Amino acid sequence: MNWDRDEWQEIARRTRATVVPFSRQGKSHAGAYEEDGAIYWRGERIMAARDIRLIGPQNVENALAAIAAAKLSGVSNEDIVSVLTTFSGVRHRLQYVLDYQGRRFYNDSKSTDIEATEVALQGFDQPVILLAGGLDRGYTFERLVPYFKEHVKGIIVFGQCKDKMKDAAEQAGIPMIIESENAVTAVPEAWKISEPGDVILLSPANASWDQFPSFEVRGTGLSKQLKN
Repeated sequence: MNWDRDEWQEIARRTRATVVPFSRQGKSHAGAYEEDGAIYWRGERIMAARDIRLIGPQNVENALAAIAAAKLSGVSNEDIVSVLTTFSGVRHRLQYVLDYQGRRFYNDSKSTDIEATEVALQGFDQPVILLAGGLDRGYTFERLVPYFKEHVKGIIVFGQCKDKMKDAAEQAGIPMIIESENAVTAVPEAWKISEPGDVILLSPANASWDQFPSFEVRGTGLSKQLKN
C-alpha cells in the first residue's frame, strides 16, 4: 500500500491481510521507501533513486511497489537493480525512444487526459518541447498552465483541440507555439526549435480518435518518423 496516502493507511487498519507499505516520503520504514535520494527495503539500501531508468515521481512509486513484491518473493538486490536500471518502460507510456544529437525523445501517447500530461511533465528537469493535442472533448487546458510555465520551452499543437491548447500555451507565456497537422508531422517541427539538452515529448493530453484509430497507432507513427 502507498503509505503516503492517508486514505490507504485508513484502509490498512481494516484489512486482515499482511500490509506491506511503500513510501516516497519516508512515512514508513516497514517496507520499501525512498530517503535522502536512495531506495531502501526495511533499512537495507538497494540503489540510488536517480538510477531508476524510468523518469518521473510516479515511476519511483511504481519501483517501490515492485521492490516490495520482489523482496517478499526472494529476489536478489542485484537482480532488482539490473531491471530498474535497464527497463525503458511500456510502449506509449512515457517510453524512452532515442537520443539523437543531444535531444531525448519520449513517446507518451497513452497520455489521453490532462492528469497524465501533468505527471509526465513533472518527470523532467530539462527543457521540454511538447507535442500536444487531439480529440476535442469540450474542456480547456488552464490546469496545464503552471506545468507549462515550469517545464515547457516550446509546444507543437495539433488536432481538433489545437486552438484550446494554444490558448493555454499563450497563458503560460511559452515563447514558441507552432501549429501542425498531427502528432507525426509535429516531430520535424519540434526538431527545428529544439537544442541539445532538450526533451522532445509526445504527451498529447487528449484522445487520438480525431486523427488516429488509437493511441498506439499515434505513438507508433511518431516512432516511425524518428527512425526515418
